[in-house]
Amino acid sequence: MWSSTRSFWRRTWRGRSERGVALPGVLLLAAFLVGVTGWLVGHVRADIEMRAANEDALMGSRLAEAALQSVAMALGQQPDWRPVDSLALAVPLTLPCPASVAPVVAADEPGERQWLQDAMNASSRWGADTPAWQPLWTCHAAGVLGRWPGHGRNPSVLVWVADDPEGDGQPLRSGNQRLLLTAAAYARGNARSEASATVWRTGPGSPVVLAAWRTSGG
Repeated sequence: MWSSTRSFWRRTWRGRSERGVALPGVLLLAAFLVGVTGWLVGHVRADIEMRAANEDALMGSRLAEAALQSVAMALGQQPDWRPVDSLALAVPLTLPCPASVAPVVAADEPGERQWLQDAMNASSRWGADTPAWQPLWTCHAAGVLGRWPGHGRNPSVLVWVADDPEGDGQPLRSGNQRLLLTAAAYARGNARSEASATVWRTGPGSPVVLAAWRTSGG
């Protein structure tokens, strides 16, 4: 009788001991799985966000280049390039921008223009003939590209014009049918892309040529 009772308690404590050892292992495994799941979710989310940011940057680069080309074509329809500051009134009439259905990414035109001008002034050696950037055209991705395939806010684009330094000391008057253009596109996530070129023609009505093409961002 005593032997059987002792054997019963031995089996009972052994079962409890094994369950006691197994329970922490299960908890550790569960914690590990939760941690791995959290890491995977975070990793996938970061990968999706990074991919979306890259796509936005690439779209911004395309947008800046397309806006620059569109403005160059619009300039080709202007008979007089001499008063550079008046082109800002003529080009939007030739190249209107349709209203955007989606909200447009905000862009600080005065601030961006000042940044461009400061960069030009810092690198300039032309003195009074230093190009002075003038706002020329404002639009958005759907208006320039015909559609905006992305989600969320519609990227915006700004274009500025300046007379090239031709040595006449008149930065707002072009006497050689040659102008400088810069376009900057702004997508979500502070993505910024820029395109610039020199445009020239032999005279009114002549084909417009884009030279010294440069892009950055995207």
